[in-house]
Amino acid sequence: MASSAAVQSESRGFSTWLVLWLIALAVRLWGAFYLPNAEQDGYSDAVTIARLSASLAGGHFHTADLYGFWLPLFQFVAAVPNLWMRDPLLAGKIVSSLSGAVSCLLVFAIADRLTHRLVLSGAVFALVLLNPLHLLYSAACMTDVPFGCLTLASLWFLLRDRWVAAALCAALAGGVRVEAWALIPLLPLLQWIRQRRISPLASALLVFPPLAWLFVSWMARGNWFAFFADRALYHAHYLDFHPSRRGFTLADVSGDFAYLLLGANQIVVLASLVAAGFIAIEFVRRRRTSWECFATVSYLFSIAGLLMLAYVTKRQPVWLPRYGLVVLVLGLPLLAWVTQRFMERARPGWLGWLGAGLAVLACAAATSPQLPIIPNVISDFRAHSKVADALVADLEQRNDHAARCFSDDIAVQVLSHLPPDRFLRSPSAPRATWDDVVVFENYLREQHVGYVVFMPTEDSLPVKHYPELGQSPAPANGPFQFITSATSSFGPDVWLYRRLD
Repeated sequence: MASSAAVQSESRGFSTWLVLWLIALAVRLWGAFYLPNAEQDGYSDAVTIARLSASLAGGHFHTADLYGFWLPLFQFVAAVPNLWMRDPLLAGKIVSSLSGAVSCLLVFAIADRLTHRLVLSGAVFALVLLNPLHLLYSAACMTDVPFGCLTLASLWFLLRDRWVAAALCAALAGGVRVEAWALIPLLPLLQWIRQRRISPLASALLVFPPLAWLFVSWMARGNWFAFFADRALYHAHYLDFHPSRRGFTLADVSGDFAYLLLGANQIVVLASLVAAGFIAIEFVRRRRTSWECFATVSYLFSIAGLLMLAYVTKRQPVWLPRYGLVVLVLGLPLLAWVTQRFMERARPGWLGWLGAGLAVLACAAATSPQLPIIPNVISDFRAHSKVADALVADLEQRNDHAARCFSDDIAVQVLSHLPPDRFLRSPSAPRATWDDVVVFENYLREQHVGYVVFMPTEDSLPVKHYPELGQSPAPANGPFQFITSATSSFGPDVWLYRRLD
């Protein structure tokens, strides 16, 4: 017979869920409207959203339009409301913020499923709700929070033995980020352990995203594996720009782990390891363990394992704090579960409550290094906005409606609100421009490029051919005239030049 706590957990009142949803939605939508986009990748997603919206609105959308450097589901979903919003950056931010609000609710629901304790479930809900990094990336036009949301949804359905729904959510997550492909072998394995059967429909749903993506690659490039070839080329340029990344230096590895733990939260990671240890010990001793906790640990460590494999094989040569957000949202319910185990064994009882309070406080304190990231992101936004405004102002002053801008700073393109055809980027330039600066200059001339945005980053032709443009003070001679520059405390500094010939 189920315990009274479990029965009460299963029947949380509508008012409880409504209050939690309204709180989460208010906080995440506030972030979407008042926090700037966090990274260059987010602006790239906004460009893709705008392109897909234009294809849909024009009635000429084709499957090949989905092809790009990233998996397309998030961008395609955001492109639909952008048909009437006409602000691709905001459309993406709103989709991400809604995903962030749902993630907060799912963290509460899964923790409640594991512990049947309202206090502990509410505590981890508050921890993810107020987590600065989760708030920041819930306000970003990026895939990290939507991916985490779909992964949590898949786990939630799995814990309720709804395997097809769990597979559907996992498949949707697999259309957002490659890390979700770790769930393809995991879900059938978990179903076999749980029910001694495997659902053919669930398995088909799981393998659909990678197969569909191979088809999209073939439709767009005539090569089933074009996606992987493009990423391999980018990684080669990245390693050329950061040669220490070809190996595993102590400084790089320690920095990467520190970044990953910053996003995942050290206390949450520790609690997840302890939960995995508890499960192993219980299984060895009793040949049984908590199914809910085992499934949650399996989700967390399968995705973390794929991240580790990609890092070791240089398919993901660097880790960023946002990569740890999926570990955070999967690990917080495990933190609640481990805390409950301690409370059940603590004598006297007040010692358990004291330990629980200290665990929550320690988890909250571990987020303090995240706080400076938000003002740094705001500084970065202002830097790119300054350059974008200067570009627009110079174009208006010169009344030049034909000049184009060569910019590998995608943020400048989005924030300028100029038409996409006014910009060129290194990935779209002919291959010969990489080998000869004269060929590159002829290309700029043929394309009527009047401006160059210089940002020291990998895979950039201006950085390759004109490294002196990133010096301060700006060069006083040559084929470029300095207009303005901006300093960022979150990313590379940015310079804007007018091309003279």
